[in-house]
Amino acid sequence: MAGALIFDNYDDFCRQAAEHIFTILRNALVHKKRASIVLSGGATPAGVYSYLAENSGDFNWDDVDFFIGDERCVPADHEDSNLKMIRESFLSKIDHEASHEHVVDQSLSPDKAAGEYNDILKDYLEKNDCFDLVLLGMGPDGHTASLFPGYPEVDEKKKLALATVEEGPLEPHHRRVTMTVPALNHSSHTLFLLKGGDDKKAIMRKVMASGGKKDRSYPVEYITPEKGRAYWYFSR
Repeated sequence: MAGALIFDNYDDFCRQAAEHIFTILRNALVHKKRASIVLSGGATPAGVYSYLAENSGDFNWDDVDFFIGDERCVPADHEDSNLKMIRESFLSKIDHEASHEHVVDQSLSPDKAAGEYNDILKDYLEKNDCFDLVLLGMGPDGHTASLFPGYPEVDEKKKLALATVEEGPLEPHHRRVTMTVPALNHSSHTLFLLKGGDDKKAIMRKVMASGGKKDRSYPVEYITPEKGRAYWYFSR
């Protein structure tokens, strides 16, 4: 763990997190031709994505492969779609090939979409050591991506993507396709992007104080990048 950065202002949070993302991706591209990033859904990262799109400078986004950490099983144009938010705030505003977006096929059934996405992730990770950067949020129950407390997906050890067996316990109530703990931990860096109140801050502090010891209270405790560090960004 590398500690937490706590911001009173959301704009400052977005700027600092985005600049950190640029730094990680640029450093990755010093050593190889392509970098990779796993994008988080939810409301919190939207401002970070907008900052990235609007302040790219000479950064070449076409050198990056984009993945999605989890998706709600809704049509691609549905207001609850993570990809819809990500495209509107970020991907539609940067120059890159559409083929570099590796996402969940929302036209398929949850189980079929998860199987297809699992194959995409497996193929990528067989050819690459890990993801350069994983972005994640966290809910007030300690869930991250669509790995919820008490749900069986948290304990998956082999598959890289799964469909949740039930609708998510928090709104919006949809079944989800999510990367698993093994997939999310195949990373060089993880940035947790949090916005909220004392409930989230308490979980963040508990996880950071655990020293890597897991008591199975929160799925977020299981996320530990295998190749590097995790960083926490929190905005009030």
